Order: sequence, then structure tokens, then C-alpha cells
Amino acid sequence: MVMRVICVGTRGSDLPESVLSRSGNFKSTEFQLTVDGAYAVYAMAISRGNLMLLVLNDGVRPIWAHVELFDFTDAKLPSGWSFVKRDEGIFGISALWEYRSMIENPSHNDDLMERERGAWRDFLADNEGTFEEGPDQEKARMLSNAFNSGRTVSKPPNAG
Repeated sequence: MVMRVICVGTRGSDLPESVLSRSGNFKSTEFQLTVDGAYAVYAMAISRGNLMLLVLNDGVRPIWAHVELFDFTDAKLPSGWSFVKRDEGIFGISALWEYRSMIENPSHNDDLMERERGAWRDFLADNEGTFEEGPDQEKARMLSNAFNSGRTVSKPPNAG
């Protein structure tokens, strides 16, 4: 089962002022998302009082994006997710609904955001089923190929 969303906003200016003021983002912040684009949700978190979704952005990188940037097309929680309450950490995350590696390894989220290879490996392994049935199949192939070749993905899949 895959939680799915459709993007309805791509910039900080698309967020309500109350969300933007708590987020640490700016009106000019661009999230590398595409309006009307379909995205799988890999985790959810509360960060600085905001509900965030972990998605693969158009740059094929896992990012935390504000729930206000999306409409849900399938809002069911995946069966493999667990919940954990955390200390705020460097991203201000206090609660997570997530896949195995984030629950078992408190540094996994920070490592994933910092593009550490071990975190990418765990992200790919823990979400293999989501990639197979979700809207991110091509992104997952690019991410996996980049990981296996020792590179990072630096441009969107539709960039020439």
C-alpha cells in the first residue's frame, strides 16, 4: 500500500503565513516539485509544529515537504509504518510515522537529508515495495542507479 499525493504548490509563497513563519523557509523557497505531479509519501513528521511529508522531489532527492503543498489521492497509512516520538534534532522533528530504518536508527533522517550513502541504501531497501507500486518508479530507478554507481542525482528525470 502506498500513500499518494498530488502537488498543489511548489514554493514557500504557496504556504499559509502561519506555516511559513514556523518553518524556517522563505516565500522564495522552491521545493523542486511539479504542480499536478503525483508523489508517493515515504514518511510523515511533525517539524516545528508543521506536518511534513517525505517525498522524492523532481531532483530525485528525498525531502520533507509541507502537507499544505499536496492533496491526498490515497491517504491510507502503509502497513509497514511505525510511530516514534523524538527530540527535536537538527530538523526540528518531534514525531515521525515512518519506515523501519527511521524507527531503528535515530540518525537515519539526518543522514538521509545529508545524502549519506548508508541512509540512501536503507531508504531504497525499506521502500522497495513502495517504488514498485507507487508513482516514483522512474525516480527510484535513477536513485538506485546513482547509488550503485557511487554518484548522487543532481538533475530531474525530465531534464536533458
